[in-house]
Amino acid sequence: MWRPAALGWPKRRQAGAPGVHTRRGLVLIESLKSAPPSVNDCDAVLGGAGFSLRALSLYNPPVVPRWIASYAAPDLGGYMKSLALILGLALGIVSVTCAVVHAQEGGTVPVDSALQQLVSERVQVVENKTIFELFAFLNASGYDDENSDSGMHAVRDRLRLELAHLLPPDLQARMRAYYAKHGKSADPYHYSVVAMCTSGPPDFTLGSVWGEVNEDSSFAALSDLPGLLREFAHAAPLDSLYQLVRTDYTDYIDAYRATIVREVAKVMAYCGVPSTRDLSGHGEIARMVVIPNLLQSYENAFSFDLGDTFFSIEGPQHTIGYNPHEFVHSITNQLSYDPHNTELLARAMPLFEAAKTVPAIKDEFASILGFAEENLVRAISLKYLESSDASKNAKLADEMRREYRSGYTLERFYYEGLDEYQKSHRPLRDYYPTMLKKLDAARELAQWKKDSGR
Repeated sequence: MWRPAALGWPKRRQAGAPGVHTRRGLVLIESLKSAPPSVNDCDAVLGGAGFSLRALSLYNPPVVPRWIASYAAPDLGGYMKSLALILGLALGIVSVTCAVVHAQEGGTVPVDSALQQLVSERVQVVENKTIFELFAFLNASGYDDENSDSGMHAVRDRLRLELAHLLPPDLQARMRAYYAKHGKSADPYHYSVVAMCTSGPPDFTLGSVWGEVNEDSSFAALSDLPGLLREFAHAAPLDSLYQLVRTDYTDYIDAYRATIVREVAKVMAYCGVPSTRDLSGHGEIARMVVIPNLLQSYENAFSFDLGDTFFSIEGPQHTIGYNPHEFVHSITNQLSYDPHNTELLARAMPLFEAAKTVPAIKDEFASILGFAEENLVRAISLKYLESSDASKNAKLADEMRREYRSGYTLERFYYEGLDEYQKSHRPLRDYYPTMLKKLDAARELAQWKKDSGR
């Protein structure tokens, strides 16, 4: 099965104004990323105890300091043992509370091996020779798009220069004619879908999934692309060219993986989730493959499903950003389907019915529970990025309002409710029922109709 726009995914995501570039499930907020502040007010709470809460790992069960856990006090009797135990439990509770406070205020969060393993299982960030050779072909054929004022990525510049001297003139002329012929009907997204339907280099043989993709005329028009890619692959020393720049790719991939882990850790801490053991499900996407592509325009990406895999082809970013939307689903899934919360969510039915009048949302959600969860996930995916930078926060709020007006009728309620959640210093799973009890569906519906012009 292939789905270029399944579950509301746009077929492509082009870069726009600096700030927020959105695609369902992946939101790159390149210019909004900033290093987490280094404050840790929690240290003051136990400063007199002679140790710092920086030593208490968020991704472990509540910590009882070793000096308490090992203190037997053989000569002081049960009284001191009980006192030590109570103090240890209290410190454990404070450690979790302070971790939540610290994360909600934008502090750094620790990363453990379990989290790294989870991320590697959910999101594969990989090299891909098919996309590399396809975009080498496109760059030699007339693909000159670039969004960055500073120009193309150095790897892209280098490869274009090398190919200009290596390709037979007759082949290059035919490649450029082919690209010009399809200039108005096909873009890198279309070319990539067709190329990924093949066996890859050097033969680019179309596979079984092509039968379904070929039913779309915009892809069928490129049915002869594999033959031209095959000729290109045999004419140019693409393996040697890739080896010249492979370190650039692997370094970028390492940085991208580290960014994913960092953002997942940060959003887990924001939601007060102490361990990967507290996550459930995998969101809407079972297998995600991100393919960084240095031969593409800066700040440009597109995505599609082939078989059981979601592919995201990502052009280079000046500052690598990643929104852990699908990981947030693993946090909110339990909240959304908790029986107590489902009763409270029933009151939001008028907002769900209103959302279903929007064509893009009409057939996307089977129940109020799934719809409410998606609204909550979207709100968290923006809210956790807030900082002391007012201009950054304003851009995040603008993106929330854009999504809200587009049909996510509960998103504003959640986004604003998260302000009170942060002040509560409680894990989200504990605070969520309190948030839902504050929902006034009639007022929210009236506000959405006003803001969206419906």
